Order: sequence, then C-alpha cells, then structure tokens
Amino acid sequence: MATQSSVRISNQELIIQYLMKNGETSRAKLAKNLNISKPTISLNAEKLIEKEILMETGEGESSGGRKPTLLNFNYNHRILVAIDLNRNQPLIALSNLSGQLKFSTTLEMEVTEKKPFLVQRLTTAINDLITSHDYDLSSLGAISIAVPGVIDDLTDEIFANPQDNLWTDLKLKKVLSEIYHVPVIMKNDISMAALGEKHYGVGQNYDDLMYVSSGSGVGAGLIVNGELFQGKRNFAGEIGFSKINGVDGKTLEESISTPVLLEKIKQDIEEGQETLLSKDQMDSLKISDIQKAIESGDVYLTDLMKASGVMLGIVVANVALIMDLETVIIGGVLSEVSEVFIEGVAETVKKIMPFKTKIYKSKLGQVSGIYGLLVVAKSLVLNRLID
Repeated sequence: MATQSSVRISNQELIIQYLMKNGETSRAKLAKNLNISKPTISLNAEKLIEKEILMETGEGESSGGRKPTLLNFNYNHRILVAIDLNRNQPLIALSNLSGQLKFSTTLEMEVTEKKPFLVQRLTTAINDLITSHDYDLSSLGAISIAVPGVIDDLTDEIFANPQDNLWTDLKLKKVLSEIYHVPVIMKNDISMAALGEKHYGVGQNYDDLMYVSSGSGVGAGLIVNGELFQGKRNFAGEIGFSKINGVDGKTLEESISTPVLLEKIKQDIEEGQETLLSKDQMDSLKISDIQKAIESGDVYLTDLMKASGVMLGIVVANVALIMDLETVIIGGVLSEVSEVFIEGVAETVKKIMPFKTKIYKSKLGQVSGIYGLLVVAKSLVLNRLID
C-alpha cells in the first residue's frame, strides 16, 4: 500500500522528469499532462522550489485572464565533477545536471611525479575549476572518476598495467569522498567511453554496441540492451588480453599498443627500413611524428597502421559474433593517426562477419569517457534528489 510519503516522492519525481524532458511549463499544464490534481502539483512544486530544485522562470502566454507563472528544472542545483585519469594528462571536467560538459582543465603530469603530491594537485585543480566559473563548492553533488584497469567493487582496488599505476594505490575514491563529503564513483575508463558514445555520440541509435580504444593500452566497453555491461568481475571488454596467434603468441595489446608500435618502428629503422622518418627522431619518437609521416605518404607506416587495424579487426569480429553487436565504435590514439587503421578494422570485420556490423570512428574523441562519467554521476544525483 502506497504511503503519503511514497506518493509525494513519486509525484515530485514525475514533475522533475517532465520538466527535464519538455522544458519550462505552467503548473496547470503539468497537472493536465501528468494527470495529477492542480492542488497536488502546486503543493509539490512549492516544496521543490523551496529546495531550489525547481525555479520560476517568468510568465507564459495567457489563454484568457491572468498569465501563468512558468516552472523549470534548476540544472544548477548541483554540479558534477568528472575526472579521466589517463596516463599523462588527467582531464577534469565540470557540468551541471544537464550532463553536458561545461568547462574542463588538464593536469600536466610528469613520469617522476611523487604520489604524496598527487591528491593535493588534483584537489587544487578541482577547486580552481569550480570556483573560477562562479560555482560554489557546496553545490557539488558527485565526483566520478575513470581509471585504466579493472576495479574491484568490494575493495575499490584497481588492477592495472604497471605503466598505469600512478593513481592505483591512492584510495582516491575514499580520499575524495572524505574531502568533499559527496558520493564518489570509480569506473573503468573504456567502459565510460562506451557509455559516453551511447548517450552523446554515434551510438545513440544503437542498443548493442562495442567501443574499442587503441592507444597506450587496448580495451573495449560493451553496451547490451542499451545498458553498460561490465560482467560480474568488471572484466568485460578486456580484449587487450586476446591472443592473436595461439596460446603462446602475443596478446593484442603486446602487438598494437602505441609503446609496442613505436618500439617496432625504431627497431625496423635501425635495421634499414625505408621511411620518411629520420634517425634523429628516434630518441624522442612520438605518435604525432607517425601521423605526419603517413600524411606525407610514408608507405611503410601506412602499411603498419593498416596491419594493426587488421589485427584489431579479428578480435572485434569475434566479439561481435558472440555478442551479436549492431555497431562498433573505434576510438583511442590510433584512430586519430590515420584512416587506414579504421579501414583495416572495417575491412576485416566485413570479411569475417556473416551479417552487417557498422564500424564508426568515435564522435566524441578524447572526451567520450568524460561524457560517460557525467552520465553515471547525473543518474546518481538525480536518484538521490528526492528524499
């Protein structure tokens, strides 16, 4: 049996959901469209205005008589902070309850960065981002964090590659929760990118998709029936461990991650491989150097990128066959280096798959994970908005 309290909560949730979907409207139209009595709408609207969850935005058009006062959802009632802890330049973003990225900043990191200073640097950057855009720290509703690696939900321990362990043993979820007194969510970075593409990118019209990232690591995020699929142990999508040439062969990550490719290029050039790159570049060779050489017509590097795409395509096709995926979205550093990388993936998937699976390049690029983080933070705050 519904209690007075549960009915009130339900009515207030309906009002909020309607305004977020349809925008400002009058109390009378809310009553009509939600099939709730006018006195009930007015009473609940006043409660939500007192909490600053709703706000009055002016007068609407009159259909005869007094002009109605319009109501709208107050998207600035709470703000959200999303942090993508990628290896070299963590990205910190600020949003309100619209879930749209409003402002962001990067935290320049050094390989030799001392861990005791990391939390201090991070919190300083968060505080500066919030206050410099005229928000108050007291309006912070949630912090969501994306990390490379698999997260144990019981212990918050992060299982990551050694090169990704800069943040892994800092107990960041617990520390930030104690500093800011708000919920802190920690998720896998590639899973968050998949969620971001589903809600804001090229995956919006698909319920079953995979987002694949190839860069310093190789991984995937899965959306099944419109929802993020992480698996019981949060290990779903860890395709970097896939073997390409049998049990004793190299993993996918050992074959096409950017550190591996850069090392292979250096070794090939040392052995006499013709390329537009110079030996002078070898000590500080970067992915951007590869991109420029390919744009200038470097045949060797073009073929290398195509071959890397083919290897990824084999694994992508196998997952797509098992999961019956509608589409695959390719992101990460290698997707930005050359179109031939994505062509290699797409051509290989087409050869293997008995049915059509669409291949897209990521629309959101490096902020796909941030948008996924904002999705989970927004959902958490909205679920806790009415008590």
